[in-house]
Amino acid sequence: MDTETLNNVLFVIRLGLVTILLWLLSRVFDLWQTARAKAADRDAYIQAIYAEIAFNTFDMGRFLQAEVPIEKIEALFENSSFIPHITDARHTEVYASRIGELHFVAGEGHQNTSLVGKLVRLYGELEKVTQQIEGLSKASFQTISPKGKTNTVKRIYKTCGVCQMLGEDILSEMELTFAHLNFSRIDRDDTKASVYSLNREELSSRLRELSSNLDRVNKK
Repeated sequence: MDTETLNNVLFVIRLGLVTILLWLLSRVFDLWQTARAKAADRDAYIQAIYAEIAFNTFDMGRFLQAEVPIEKIEALFENSSFIPHITDARHTEVYASRIGELHFVAGEGHQNTSLVGKLVRLYGELEKVTQQIEGLSKASFQTISPKGKTNTVKRIYKTCGVCQMLGEDILSEMELTFAHLNFSRIDRDDTKASVYSLNREELSSRLRELSSNLDRVNKK
């Protein structure tokens, strides 16, 4: 084989190797881009579900802080036509619309599957709160005794307490599992006075309104 032929062969071999190398590099880059996009999607979901849980947890705590003393509730139920008003403000859009991504909560390698179980239970308890609140408006609610009605409201408070406890636990675990996302919650010490003070004002206003309504009913 003469020198020119050898050089041509070597050129073809080099060209082939470079082509293969460039193909491999492009594949590695594509895989890196895909992994990066998946990681970004995962982090976006984790941030969204964290924010939703944080809101629901804070809202449960706010509701419980504004809890009306049971003796006052039972006294109000002495009026058979009285129906308590409790607003169901839970948020479940992220959880319900992206249920297929719930496995992301378990973290890398799915090492924290118990966290997924806690999250499912939380949303189950939130749904229970909704069902319990809706029960207050059913005709059957008016047929039970004042004590029975009071116990029904107490069960709502109890379920909300379970939701708050689960939410706090889940948020703490997520903050550890996804430390790279630097989660931070509203400082309860900073907001407690203003938020809870507002709740007491709203509560006092509502009780005054209820008392006024009861007076009008008694005068009829």
